[in-house]
Amino acid sequence: MLLAILFALHQSARDTVVVPNTVTIPRVEATVTLDGRLDEPVWRQAAVLDGFHQYQPVDSRPAEERTEVRIWYAPNAIYFGITAWDQAGGIRATVADRDNLDTDDRVTIYLDTFNDRRRAFFFTVNPLGVQEDGVRSEGGFTAGSLQGGTTDKSPDYLWQSRGQVTDSGYVVEIRIPFKSLRYPGNGAQTWGLNVARVVQRTGYQDTWTDTRRANASFLLQAGSANGLHDLERGITTELQPFVTAQANGIRTSTGGFERENLDPSAGANLRLGLASNLSLDATWNPDFSQIESDASLVTVNERFALFFPEKRPFFLEGIELFATPNQLVYTRQIVNPIAGGKVTAKFGGYNLANLVALDEAPGANAFFTVTRVRRDIGANSTAGLTVTTRDQRGGFNRLVAGDARFVFGKLYYVAGQLGESWTQGNTGGSTRSSPLWEAEFDRTGRSWGFNYKLTGIGEDFEAQSGFVPRNDIVQAHAFNRLSFYGGRGALVEQFTMFAGPTRLWRYQDFIRDALEGSESIDLQLTLRGGWRATGHAEHDLTDLRPEDYANYTVDRGAGPVAYRPLSSVDDGFATSFGVTTPTWQSANATGQIARDRGVIFPEGSLGYETRLTGSLALRPTSSIRLTASQTYSRITRGRDGSEFARTIIPRLKLEYQPSRSLFFRVVGEYVAERRAPLFDARTGDPLLVDGAVVGYSESDRLRVDWLASFEPTPGTVAFFGYGSSLDDTSAFKFHSMQRASDGFFVKLAYQLRR
Repeated sequence: MLLAILFALHQSARDTVVVPNTVTIPRVEATVTLDGRLDEPVWRQAAVLDGFHQYQPVDSRPAEERTEVRIWYAPNAIYFGITAWDQAGGIRATVADRDNLDTDDRVTIYLDTFNDRRRAFFFTVNPLGVQEDGVRSEGGFTAGSLQGGTTDKSPDYLWQSRGQVTDSGYVVEIRIPFKSLRYPGNGAQTWGLNVARVVQRTGYQDTWTDTRRANASFLLQAGSANGLHDLERGITTELQPFVTAQANGIRTSTGGFERENLDPSAGANLRLGLASNLSLDATWNPDFSQIESDASLVTVNERFALFFPEKRPFFLEGIELFATPNQLVYTRQIVNPIAGGKVTAKFGGYNLANLVALDEAPGANAFFTVTRVRRDIGANSTAGLTVTTRDQRGGFNRLVAGDARFVFGKLYYVAGQLGESWTQGNTGGSTRSSPLWEAEFDRTGRSWGFNYKLTGIGEDFEAQSGFVPRNDIVQAHAFNRLSFYGGRGALVEQFTMFAGPTRLWRYQDFIRDALEGSESIDLQLTLRGGWRATGHAEHDLTDLRPEDYANYTVDRGAGPVAYRPLSSVDDGFATSFGVTTPTWQSANATGQIARDRGVIFPEGSLGYETRLTGSLALRPTSSIRLTASQTYSRITRGRDGSEFARTIIPRLKLEYQPSRSLFFRVVGEYVAERRAPLFDARTGDPLLVDGAVVGYSESDRLRVDWLASFEPTPGTVAFFGYGSSLDDTSAFKFHSMQRASDGFFVKLAYQLRR
């Protein structure tokens, strides 16, 4: 560790400090027609951003393609005019759904309205003016990656954009009302500003400022925008009444099919922007139904809960303000809320976010409170406090945790977290409590970086408002990264290697015998033309404890006796290789193959897994997108080579978008899963769990979701959907499928804003 620190300090002296760009934005009392043409006289008065630099895959080079951005503002809105030059026929653009521009050429504007270099609104457009927006935040705890911070596309802001493809590239006009932004008061202001452009034909990303990879912060390297004053925003009121209706059906045990009566429901969301830095949100009888089901994952050999992202609108607004290390806030724990309220604010260097919700739960309703306060320190450092509670019929869960992240020398940060939880069951009894703590040290250098982290979670630690799937552990990793960059026009543009060990102990056995551990190496290769390849190799160990199989017995003919799994698997080995194609005009694809020698956890035995994953995206026209993906997993036993489990998950998504506001989608997913009976790892005798034999199991199910949506502006929507699950008698037969469940869904909402 000491050697790493000394070498890091030596390397830091070689990193060049870049002075960010500064621009003064003119104030003009004018309006323009957004049509993708910069032909009005006001555009000649605008400030001009040009001289872009390449950021990926190799930073600090002049951009290959020219980009020019013009900026001016009126009292109530800020305007951007983008001209992006490129080869004729080289533009990638579709009439995509909002926030779905990953395969399109695009330009992103970052507005750090509080100029704190920690959080920025971003507004992205493709060449046709299709929109993507959200919030970029620093301090994303990204384990030594080349790109720190997190990007959240969940929020949808009201702004206007129009674009057109030209013979020499494309042009886009943007208008962002000040009502859609938060900023500090009404006096003279300086905002952080950067612009990034992605060119899919080459796979390059350019930025307006000379943004360096050797930096712990992307936003810290943004430029500055001056000249803003007397912005007209007023009190913003957004009221969204909505009506939903659904009718679900299910197959009964007798073979019939029962459908519930149509269940209409009304509710409303209210948002008050009381000032440019303070907002109140409230919801009553909220509609939190999802318009697309979660993609299925392979779970047959998983021991802990899997994470699924939040998709519900009320929780998504300002969700980045609740972000903490170790995911202490996870709003999907609020399953069926009756009502909720939220306050978000920024006062000077303080950020405040508070959420309350009443959740309908079996037996008794549960009341949640979540509070997150963060203090900005210095140029890019932060300290925060998180407090959560969940109360239900006399039982409770309380959690308090503080965290801090200190950035120094531009390349380094140290971070830590310390917390405690207190839990009491609904039936009373004693209160259980345990601590949580974490320490992290990171260097994000251009050629060399590292991330060293140690996390401890006590035996009785619970985060019932968060996502902490495993407690009673101490885990550590020491990842190191080396990156090499090719010259201009080279075949290999970037080569990056991550390597290091990980270890996991029981909390009380820290430093003694490790439960799990690995030594791994990851390789990432970026080639000319946008090709990418990845490789992974890992040696791992797993210590299996008999107490984890206390409810297992084995019957060898003389009655059941306690089962003893293998004591350990210390020669596990995993490899994988993946390829990603460039984003061509009408297609792109990814593929990966993996082979793993490790533990079959349900049996406590040695096994081998072969996993194949791949996806293919087709864009035959600018309005049609077809995405096909496939996951195949097969696990065999090390004892005799017999099959333990097999999972196949093909998934197909078809999207048709004839206009920016009208959207049609159908998603089909088939999950074919089978698992053999459980056997003794040594003798092959049948295993009993809680006294019962665990026999052969098979599940073959097709899920189809249909959706038609009309969304002329964010918040004003009409959704019409239908989903159906069908059981197959055996995998991929299709001739005797039976409908297991289905559901119709309708939502009509209208957003009033003033």
